[in-house]
Amino acid sequence: MAQENPLNWEKEPFENYLDEHSLYRGIHRNIWIKWPILENIQPHFFYSDNAEEGLSMDWSKYSTPEDTLKRLREPNLETNGIIDLNVEKLRNCIEENSFPLIIVHDPIKKATKILPINRAHTLIHGINGANKAKIRRIVSKIAEWAPEMKPIIRQSND
Repeated sequence: MAQENPLNWEKEPFENYLDEHSLYRGIHRNIWIKWPILENIQPHFFYSDNAEEGLSMDWSKYSTPEDTLKRLREPNLETNGIIDLNVEKLRNCIEENSFPLIIVHDPIKKATKILPINRAHTLIHGINGANKAKIRRIVSKIAEWAPEMKPIIRQSND
């Protein structure tokens, strides 16, 4: 079977995101290590230096949590955990709260020094406005750790 050319990948409309789909995001150790309990997803897990461009996620149509982990610079659970954000819950959250969020399929067709080729790449635009703290707080309540993708905290032997 011939491999598909990434340059031929089309951006898909948000209507193609089904309710049962998920969006995955890697959360680096520097963000979660200071939290005493990792059971709950924290609002700052939805912070991004590139918030103007959008919060980077992977779409489950083209990715698994394991694939998302493998694409990170340090692909292990001692350094990164993967969160799962259900599309139906996110749609409901956007509608119920009138959040200005827009979900855009944004496949990465050419690798860069920072990002590999990634058909699943998706951006959530709108977490940079005046009510970004409220958006992060409410979205964090509907997110969860992807199965078997919660970070592993090793006890030090000091």
